[in-house]
Amino acid sequence: MEKEVNGEIRILCIEDNSNDYEIIKRFLEKKMKEINLERESVGLRGLTKMRKEKFDILLLDYRLPDINGLEVMEIMKKEGIDVPIIMLTGKGDEKVAVEAMKKGVGDYIVKDDLGTEKLSESITQLIDLTKFIKKWDNVFKEIRGMSKRRSTTTILASVLSESIHGIGKTMLVHKTNLNFKSIKKYLAYLLNNDFLSVHYIKGKENFKTTKKGLLLLKHLREIEEYFE
Repeated sequence: MEKEVNGEIRILCIEDNSNDYEIIKRFLEKKMKEINLERESVGLRGLTKMRKEKFDILLLDYRLPDINGLEVMEIMKKEGIDVPIIMLTGKGDEKVAVEAMKKGVGDYIVKDDLGTEKLSESITQLIDLTKFIKKWDNVFKEIRGMSKRRSTTTILASVLSESIHGIGKTMLVHKTNLNFKSIKKYLAYLLNNDFLSVHYIKGKENFKTTKKGLLLLKHLREIEEYFE
Protein backbone atom coordinates (compact mmCIF):
# COMPACT_ATOMS: atom_id res chain seq x y z
CA MET A 1 0.00 0.00 0.00
CA GLU A 2 1.44 3.40 -0.97
CA LYS A 3 2.12 5.98 1.69
CA GLU A 4 0.58 9.32 0.79
CA VAL A 5 1.62 12.67 2.21
CA ASN A 6 0.11 15.76 0.61
CA GLY A 7 2.62 17.91 -1.25
CA GLU A 8 6.12 17.19 -2.45
CA ILE A 9 8.51 15.82 0.15
CA ARG A 10 12.09 17.01 -0.26
CA ILE A 11 14.50 14.49 1.22
CA LEU A 12 18.27 14.84 1.40
CA CYS A 13 20.20 11.59 1.80
CA ILE A 14 23.80 11.91 3.00
CA GLU A 15 25.09 8.46 2.15
CA ASP A 16 28.47 7.45 0.70
CA ASN A 17 27.45 3.89 -0.22
CA SER A 18 25.92 3.91 -3.73
CA ASN A 19 24.26 0.52 -3.27
CA ASP A 20 22.52 1.60 -0.05
CA TYR A 21 21.36 4.81 -1.72
CA GLU A 22 19.90 2.91 -4.68
CA ILE A 23 17.96 0.66 -2.29
CA ILE A 24 16.54 3.74 -0.56
CA LYS A 25 15.74 5.46 -3.86
CA ARG A 26 13.95 2.50 -5.45
CA PHE A 27 11.96 1.73 -2.31
CA LEU A 28 10.78 5.30 -1.66
CA GLU A 29 9.86 5.91 -5.29
CA LYS A 30 7.74 2.77 -5.15
CA LYS A 31 6.11 3.34 -1.77
CA MET A 32 5.71 7.12 -1.49
CA LYS A 33 4.25 9.66 -3.90
CA GLU A 34 5.67 13.12 -4.61
CA ILE A 35 9.19 12.29 -3.42
CA ASN A 36 12.09 14.55 -4.36
CA LEU A 37 15.16 12.63 -3.20
CA GLU A 38 18.64 14.14 -3.48
CA ARG A 39 22.00 12.76 -2.43
CA GLU A 40 25.36 13.92 -1.13
CA SER A 41 28.11 11.41 -0.43
CA VAL A 42 30.03 13.32 2.27
CA GLY A 43 28.89 15.18 5.36
CA LEU A 44 30.37 18.59 4.66
CA ARG A 45 28.80 18.82 1.19
CA GLY A 46 25.50 17.79 2.71
CA LEU A 47 25.78 20.64 5.21
CA THR A 48 26.54 23.09 2.41
CA LYS A 49 23.43 21.94 0.54
CA MET A 50 21.22 22.33 3.64
CA ARG A 51 22.53 25.87 4.17
CA LYS A 52 21.29 26.82 0.70
CA GLU A 53 18.12 24.75 0.34
CA LYS A 54 15.14 23.67 2.42
CA PHE A 55 14.51 19.95 3.03
CA ASP A 56 11.69 18.18 4.88
CA ILE A 57 13.71 15.13 5.98
CA LEU A 58 17.40 14.26 6.29
CA LEU A 59 18.47 10.63 5.91
CA LEU A 60 21.88 10.68 7.55
CA ASP A 61 24.41 7.86 7.40
CA TYR A 62 26.44 7.58 10.58
CA ARG A 63 29.65 6.34 8.91
CA LEU A 64 30.77 8.94 6.37
CA PRO A 65 34.21 9.44 4.79
CA ASP A 66 34.83 12.91 6.24
CA ILE A 67 32.83 13.41 9.45
CA ASN A 68 30.35 11.08 11.15
CA GLY A 69 26.61 11.56 11.50
CA LEU A 70 26.75 12.80 15.09
CA GLU A 71 29.25 15.48 14.07
CA VAL A 72 26.92 16.55 11.26
CA MET A 73 24.13 16.89 13.84
CA GLU A 74 26.31 19.01 16.13
CA ILE A 75 27.11 21.44 13.30
CA MET A 76 23.44 21.61 12.31
CA LYS A 77 22.49 22.50 15.88
CA LYS A 78 25.16 25.21 16.14
CA GLU A 79 24.09 26.76 12.84
CA GLY A 80 20.35 26.46 13.47
CA ILE A 81 19.73 24.07 10.56
CA ASP A 82 16.40 22.55 11.60
CA VAL A 83 15.61 19.42 9.58
CA PRO A 84 14.04 16.25 11.07
CA ILE A 85 16.68 13.50 10.95
CA ILE A 86 16.54 9.74 10.44
CA MET A 87 19.93 8.21 11.25
CA LEU A 88 21.08 5.26 9.13
CA THR A 89 23.20 2.83 11.14
CA GLY A 90 24.80 -0.55 10.63
CA LYS A 91 24.57 -3.60 12.84
CA GLY A 92 26.57 -3.11 16.01
CA ASP A 93 25.91 0.65 16.09
CA GLU A 94 23.12 0.45 18.67
CA LYS A 95 25.05 2.69 21.08
CA VAL A 96 25.39 5.28 18.34
CA ALA A 97 21.65 5.12 17.68
CA VAL A 98 20.89 5.67 21.38
CA GLU A 99 23.27 8.65 21.49
CA ALA A 100 21.65 10.08 18.36
CA MET A 101 18.18 9.79 19.93
CA LYS A 102 19.43 11.66 23.00
CA LYS A 103 20.74 14.43 20.73
CA GLY A 104 17.35 14.83 19.08
CA VAL A 105 17.32 12.56 16.02
CA GLY A 106 13.75 11.75 15.03
CA ASP A 107 14.38 8.05 14.39
CA TYR A 108 17.01 5.60 13.28
CA ILE A 109 16.98 2.76 10.78
CA VAL A 110 19.38 -0.19 10.74
CA LYS A 111 20.62 -0.55 7.15
CA ASP A 112 19.32 -4.11 6.93
CA ASP A 113 15.83 -2.54 7.08
CA LEU A 114 16.32 0.02 4.28
CA GLY A 115 14.12 -1.93 1.86
CA THR A 116 11.30 -2.46 4.34
CA GLU A 117 8.20 -0.57 5.47
CA LYS A 118 10.12 0.75 8.48
CA LEU A 119 11.74 3.44 6.35
CA SER A 120 8.56 4.80 4.75
CA GLU A 121 6.69 4.59 8.08
CA SER A 122 9.42 6.55 9.84
CA ILE A 123 9.41 9.25 7.16
CA THR A 124 5.61 9.51 7.23
CA GLN A 125 5.59 9.87 11.01
CA LEU A 126 8.17 12.65 10.92
CA ILE A 127 6.25 14.49 8.19
CA ASP A 128 3.01 14.18 10.18
CA LEU A 129 4.71 15.49 13.32
CA THR A 130 6.24 18.42 11.43
CA LYS A 131 2.79 19.32 10.10
CA PHE A 132 1.42 19.10 13.65
CA ILE A 133 4.06 21.51 14.95
CA LYS A 134 3.45 24.01 12.13
CA LYS A 135 -0.32 23.79 12.47
CA TRP A 136 -0.34 24.42 16.19
CA ASP A 137 2.55 26.89 16.40
CA ASN A 138 0.24 29.91 16.32
CA VAL A 139 -2.09 28.28 18.84
CA PHE A 140 0.83 27.71 21.22
CA LYS A 141 1.79 31.39 20.90
CA GLU A 142 -1.76 32.52 21.74
CA ILE A 143 -1.91 30.26 24.79
CA ARG A 144 0.96 32.13 26.42
CA GLY A 145 -0.31 34.91 28.68
CA MET A 146 -3.97 34.00 28.35
CA SER A 147 -4.12 32.44 31.78
CA LYS A 148 -2.06 31.98 34.92
CA ARG A 149 -2.81 28.30 34.69
CA ARG A 150 -0.24 26.04 33.14
CA SER A 151 -0.37 26.11 29.35
CA THR A 152 -1.34 23.14 27.23
CA THR A 153 2.26 22.85 26.00
CA THR A 154 3.59 22.67 29.57
CA ILE A 155 1.13 19.93 30.55
CA LEU A 156 1.80 17.87 27.41
CA ALA A 157 5.54 18.20 27.97
CA SER A 158 5.14 17.16 31.60
CA VAL A 159 3.13 14.04 30.74
CA LEU A 160 5.59 13.00 28.03
CA SER A 161 8.61 13.67 30.22
CA GLU A 162 7.29 11.70 33.18
CA SER A 163 6.37 8.79 30.88
CA ILE A 164 9.77 8.32 29.23
CA HIS A 165 10.65 5.28 31.34
CA GLY A 166 7.07 4.08 31.79
CA ILE A 167 4.67 5.14 34.52
CA GLY A 168 1.28 4.16 35.98
CA LYS A 169 -1.69 6.53 35.91
CA THR A 170 -1.76 7.15 39.67
CA MET A 171 1.92 8.09 39.78
CA LEU A 172 1.51 10.18 36.62
CA VAL A 173 -1.31 12.15 38.26
CA HIS A 174 0.94 12.75 41.26
CA LYS A 175 3.97 13.76 39.19
CA THR A 176 2.06 16.16 36.91
CA ASN A 177 -0.10 17.69 39.67
CA LEU A 178 -3.26 16.95 37.70
CA ASN A 179 -6.37 15.10 38.81
CA PHE A 180 -7.71 11.93 37.19
CA LYS A 181 -10.44 13.84 35.34
CA SER A 182 -8.03 16.42 33.89
CA ILE A 183 -5.33 14.00 32.81
CA LYS A 184 -7.79 11.82 30.91
CA LYS A 185 -8.07 14.18 27.91
CA TYR A 186 -4.30 14.61 27.66
CA LEU A 187 -3.73 10.87 27.75
CA ALA A 188 -6.43 10.32 25.13
CA TYR A 189 -4.87 12.88 22.80
CA LEU A 190 -1.32 11.55 23.20
CA LEU A 191 -2.40 7.93 22.79
CA ASN A 192 -4.59 8.60 19.75
CA ASN A 193 -1.70 10.34 17.99
CA ASP A 194 0.93 7.70 18.89
CA PHE A 195 2.90 10.01 21.19
CA LEU A 196 2.27 7.58 24.06
CA SER A 197 1.84 3.82 24.17
CA VAL A 198 0.00 1.89 26.88
CA HIS A 199 0.93 -1.49 28.31
CA TYR A 200 -0.73 -3.49 31.06
CA ILE A 201 1.36 -4.66 33.99
CA LYS A 202 -0.52 -6.87 36.45
CA GLY A 203 -3.75 -5.54 35.00
CA LYS A 204 -2.83 -1.86 35.46
CA GLU A 205 -2.16 0.69 32.74
CA ASN A 206 1.45 1.73 32.22
CA PHE A 207 2.15 4.64 29.86
CA LYS A 208 5.39 5.06 27.91
CA THR A 209 6.56 7.84 25.59
CA THR A 210 7.10 6.65 22.00
CA LYS A 211 9.85 7.76 19.59
CA LYS A 212 7.33 10.12 18.01
CA GLY A 213 6.49 11.42 21.50
CA LEU A 214 10.16 12.08 22.27
CA LEU A 215 10.42 14.23 19.17
CA LEU A 216 7.25 16.12 20.14
CA LEU A 217 8.68 16.64 23.64
CA LYS A 218 11.82 18.16 22.10
CA HIS A 219 9.72 20.63 20.08
CA LEU A 220 7.49 21.52 23.05
CA ARG A 221 10.53 22.30 25.19
CA GLU A 222 11.98 24.47 22.42
CA ILE A 223 8.70 26.40 22.20
CA GLU A 224 8.56 26.95 25.97
CA GLU A 225 12.22 28.05 26.11
CA TYR A 226 11.61 30.52 23.28
CA PHE A 227 8.79 32.27 25.12
CA GLU A 228 10.37 32.31 28.59
